[in-house]
This record gives sequence, structure tokens and C-alpha cells, in this order.
Amino acid sequence: MQKIKKSFFPGRLIIAVLLLVQLVQGPALAREEMNPIELVVTATEFTLMSTDGRDIKLSDYEGQFVLVNFWATWCPPCVKEMPSLDNLHKHFAGANFKVLGVHVGPALVTVKTFLEKHPVSFDIVIDKKIELSSWGVTGLPTTFLVSPEGEIIYKAVGEREWDSDNMFDFIEAVIAKHKQLASIH
Repeated sequence: MQKIKKSFFPGRLIIAVLLLVQLVQGPALAREEMNPIELVVTATEFTLMSTDGRDIKLSDYEGQFVLVNFWATWCPPCVKEMPSLDNLHKHFAGANFKVLGVHVGPALVTVKTFLEKHPVSFDIVIDKKIELSSWGVTGLPTTFLVSPEGEIIYKAVGEREWDSDNMFDFIEAVIAKHKQLASIH
């Protein structure tokens, strides 16, 4: 009994509960688009190392929509949605839209091994020290849509079908609305 108490880590319980919630809600959430952010905030700037050793800053994407996806290799819903995120990124190539994956935790070797088996066409950065806690990630996967002006405008917690027709239509509508508002100003 003493050994169990010493090895107990409350974070593991929290992670287990979050994963259970994601697994139960996953199929229903996958069909949803994203939720609008009621109080739009500026996304916190960061510089993180990519899997190929480059430093990538959020501001590198200034002037574009960027879908920032927080994920981890040990998270089944995260792994499951990676191909659809890649398809979304490819679908909107050249449309002022990028996907950026943020792996949560210090697992560069694990992420590289994962990407060798499951390559993606978008950048993946490693948040080794979980420095981006200010983004309000409450579970994995969590995804934010950042406007070309650097404001977080939509959020999705849980797995999504990023390459569904509904999601394509949703992203196209957001981009079109932004263009329309920009032309008015």
C-alpha cells in the first residue's frame, strides 16, 4: 500500500479521465464543426522547435488562417484525426490557410517515429515544457482557429473529421466572411 501511494501521480488520473471523456464523446464530436470564441483574444505568441529542428513562431503565419492543433502521440483520438488534419491542410493549400500541430510534452523521438509511419504535410512543433498552457487546453486534442490578425476565433475540444464536407464548408465560410469584412473596411 505504501508503494502505491508513493507512485500515485494525480496528473495520470486527470489524463485518464480526459481520455475517457474524449473516447465516449468522440463519435458525436467528430461530426461537429468548431465553436466560436465569445470573447475573441489575441493568440499567445510562441517559438517552438519543429520536428526537423527549425524554430517556428506563430507570427510566421501572420496574415493567414492557422488551425493550431494540440495533440500527443499517446492520445488515441489525436492520432486518429491526424490523417484528416493532413487532408484539410492539403485541401486548402494556397487558400491563405495552414495547419500547425503542437505536440504536448517532451517526446521528440517518439513524434519523429510516429511521423515516419504517418507523415503529414503540415508543420509539427514540440511543446516540451508545456509552455503554451495560456491557450486554455483542457483536453487532447484541442484545436484553435486563429485569424490572419492573430486572434483566436474558434475552438474545438475533441476529435473532429477535419476532411468532411461539412468541415470544408465551414472553413470556406469563415474565410469568405473574413474576406467580405476586410473588403468593407
